[in-house]
Amino acid sequence: MKWTYCLPAVLSLCLIWPISSHAEPLLPHEPGDELLIEQTFDAVVGLLFRDYSLRGNGHVDYRTARHILGISYDDPASQEPDVALHPLFYWYDPHQDGQWELWIDREEEGHLVDVTRYDWRQGDDLLTLYPTLRNPT
Repeated sequence: MKWTYCLPAVLSLCLIWPISSHAEPLLPHEPGDELLIEQTFDAVVGLLFRDYSLRGNGHVDYRTARHILGISYDDPASQEPDVALHPLFYWYDPHQDGQWELWIDREEEGHLVDVTRYDWRQGDDLLTLYPTLRNPT
Protein backbone atom coordinates (compact mmCIF):
# COMPACT_ATOMS: atom_id res chain seq x y z
CA MET A 1 0.00 0.00 0.00
CA LYS A 2 2.87 2.39 0.82
CA TRP A 3 4.40 1.82 -2.64
CA THR A 4 1.32 3.16 -4.38
CA TYR A 5 1.89 6.53 -2.69
CA CYS A 6 5.54 6.62 -3.80
CA LEU A 7 4.90 5.56 -7.38
CA PRO A 8 3.54 8.95 -8.61
CA ALA A 9 6.46 10.74 -6.96
CA VAL A 10 9.00 8.41 -8.60
CA LEU A 11 7.33 8.76 -12.01
CA SER A 12 7.28 12.55 -11.68
CA LEU A 13 10.94 12.55 -10.75
CA CYS A 14 11.77 10.40 -13.78
CA LEU A 15 10.04 12.87 -16.07
CA ILE A 16 11.96 15.88 -14.82
CA TRP A 17 15.33 14.16 -14.22
CA PRO A 18 17.84 15.37 -16.80
CA ILE A 19 19.04 12.67 -19.11
CA SER A 20 21.96 12.80 -21.47
CA SER A 21 21.23 11.76 -24.99
CA HIS A 22 23.96 10.66 -27.35
CA ALA A 23 21.74 10.50 -30.40
CA GLU A 24 23.52 10.41 -33.71
CA PRO A 25 23.26 13.58 -35.74
CA LEU A 26 20.49 13.35 -38.25
CA LEU A 27 21.25 13.10 -41.91
CA PRO A 28 19.93 16.15 -43.77
CA HIS A 29 17.78 15.74 -46.85
CA GLU A 30 19.59 15.83 -50.16
CA PRO A 31 19.82 19.48 -51.18
CA GLY A 32 18.75 20.94 -54.48
CA ASP A 33 20.91 21.78 -57.46
CA GLU A 34 21.61 25.28 -56.12
CA LEU A 35 24.09 23.73 -53.64
CA LEU A 36 25.53 21.22 -56.12
CA ILE A 37 29.31 21.59 -56.53
CA GLU A 38 30.14 18.71 -58.85
CA GLN A 39 28.58 15.66 -60.43
CA THR A 40 30.62 12.72 -61.71
CA PHE A 41 29.95 9.13 -62.57
CA ASP A 42 32.02 5.98 -62.49
CA ALA A 43 30.76 3.46 -65.03
CA VAL A 44 33.02 0.75 -63.58
CA VAL A 45 31.42 0.81 -60.11
CA GLY A 46 28.07 1.84 -61.57
CA LEU A 47 27.49 4.93 -59.43
CA LEU A 48 26.72 8.60 -60.06
CA PHE A 49 28.25 10.87 -57.40
CA ARG A 50 26.83 14.30 -56.50
CA ASP A 51 28.87 16.61 -54.25
CA TYR A 52 27.17 19.43 -52.34
CA SER A 53 28.13 22.32 -50.07
CA LEU A 54 25.32 22.56 -47.52
CA ARG A 55 26.73 25.78 -46.09
CA GLY A 56 27.12 27.26 -49.54
CA ASN A 57 30.80 28.06 -48.97
CA GLY A 58 32.15 25.84 -51.76
CA HIS A 59 33.49 23.21 -49.33
CA VAL A 60 32.00 19.79 -50.05
CA ASP A 61 30.28 18.43 -46.94
CA TYR A 62 27.57 16.21 -48.41
CA ARG A 63 27.76 13.57 -51.12
CA THR A 64 25.35 11.06 -52.60
CA ALA A 65 25.80 8.05 -54.86
CA ARG A 66 23.06 6.60 -57.07
CA HIS A 67 23.03 3.39 -59.05
CA ILE A 68 23.52 3.87 -62.77
CA LEU A 69 20.67 2.13 -64.56
CA GLY A 70 21.98 2.71 -68.07
CA ILE A 71 24.30 4.76 -70.23
CA SER A 72 23.48 5.78 -73.77
CA TYR A 73 26.62 5.46 -75.86
CA ASP A 74 24.65 6.03 -79.06
CA ASP A 75 23.75 9.61 -78.18
CA PRO A 76 26.91 11.75 -77.87
CA ALA A 77 24.77 14.70 -76.73
CA SER A 78 23.74 12.76 -73.64
CA GLN A 79 26.14 13.72 -70.87
CA GLU A 80 24.29 12.05 -68.02
CA PRO A 81 23.55 8.38 -67.44
CA ASP A 82 20.11 7.13 -66.47
CA VAL A 83 20.23 6.75 -62.66
CA ALA A 84 18.08 5.53 -59.79
CA LEU A 85 15.59 8.04 -58.44
CA HIS A 86 17.06 7.98 -54.91
CA PRO A 87 20.62 7.58 -53.60
CA LEU A 88 22.04 4.33 -52.28
CA PHE A 89 24.87 5.98 -50.31
CA TYR A 90 25.10 9.28 -48.45
CA TRP A 91 28.27 10.83 -47.06
CA TYR A 92 27.98 13.66 -44.56
CA ASP A 93 30.65 15.82 -42.90
CA PRO A 94 28.56 17.88 -40.44
CA HIS A 95 31.49 19.93 -39.11
CA GLN A 96 33.42 20.21 -42.40
CA ASP A 97 36.43 18.71 -40.64
CA GLY A 98 37.03 15.69 -42.87
CA GLN A 99 35.28 13.27 -40.50
CA TRP A 100 32.79 11.78 -42.93
CA GLU A 101 29.82 9.67 -41.90
CA LEU A 102 28.65 7.06 -44.39
CA TRP A 103 24.95 6.22 -44.56
CA ILE A 104 23.14 3.64 -46.69
CA ASP A 105 19.57 3.34 -47.96
CA ARG A 106 19.37 -0.34 -48.85
CA GLU A 107 15.87 0.05 -50.27
CA GLU A 108 16.76 3.19 -52.29
CA GLU A 109 13.32 4.65 -51.67
CA GLY A 110 14.53 8.03 -50.43
CA HIS A 111 12.96 7.82 -46.95
CA LEU A 112 15.51 9.12 -44.48
CA VAL A 113 13.90 7.04 -41.72
CA ASP A 114 15.16 3.95 -43.59
CA VAL A 115 18.69 5.28 -43.97
CA THR A 116 21.16 3.78 -41.50
CA ARG A 117 24.79 4.42 -40.67
CA TYR A 118 27.00 2.16 -42.75
CA ASP A 119 29.62 0.38 -40.73
CA TRP A 120 32.59 -0.86 -42.76
CA ARG A 121 32.88 -3.77 -40.31
CA GLN A 122 29.69 -5.21 -41.82
CA GLY A 123 32.02 -6.80 -44.35
CA ASP A 124 34.02 -8.73 -41.74
CA ASP A 125 31.97 -11.85 -42.47
CA LEU A 126 33.33 -11.76 -46.02
CA LEU A 127 36.87 -11.86 -44.64
CA THR A 128 35.94 -14.90 -42.57
CA LEU A 129 34.51 -16.68 -45.60
CA TYR A 130 37.36 -15.65 -47.91
CA PRO A 131 40.57 -15.24 -45.87
CA THR A 132 42.58 -14.43 -49.02
CA LEU A 133 40.72 -11.11 -49.25
CA ARG A 134 42.58 -9.93 -46.16
CA ASN A 135 46.01 -10.36 -47.79
CA PRO A 136 45.68 -10.91 -51.50
CA THR A 137 48.73 -12.52 -53.08
